[in-house]
Amino acid sequence: MFIAHLPSGYILADLLDKKLKPNLLGSKAFYSIIMLGAIFPDIDLFYFYFFDQRSVHHHKYFVHWFSVWIPVFLMAYTFWKISKHRSKLALATTLFSGAALLHICLDTFVGDVWLFAPFIDRAYVFFEVTARYQPWWLNFILHWSFLVELLICAYALYVYIRKIRL
Repeated sequence: MFIAHLPSGYILADLLDKKLKPNLLGSKAFYSIIMLGAIFPDIDLFYFYFFDQRSVHHHKYFVHWFSVWIPVFLMAYTFWKISKHRSKLALATTLFSGAALLHICLDTFVGDVWLFAPFIDRAYVFFEVTARYQPWWLNFILHWSFLVELLICAYALYVYIRKIRL
């Protein structure tokens, strides 16, 4: 995914906002936490480009591992559910890590993701993007899957416009 992580985070935030009303966080904080979580795993791109000289696929870094985000999500969610005062930090961590999991799921659509890292060193992908064009990113933009990203973006825009009209 190239452009749909942030819009998908917005869609997730909108869905959860309706389910968790009233929540412990303000609306801006709630949306911000989820949307940041939805793009956070790509923070590894800084390391990938500036320090690693693109020698290792950035989806191999730990911020793209389910084995990192699933335990964080489960621990935060469990703590949030069992705490008497419904901790804001536990809720924020649950939302952030849930959005990071969404990011990894979306990456699996057309990008190699090491789903079982660090235990199994094998990439998984739903649909392969064949290298045909230069520069490399044209292969993704000219692939049919980019239409899915555009649809996600369009739906997020629709949700946003509908929300501000209410």
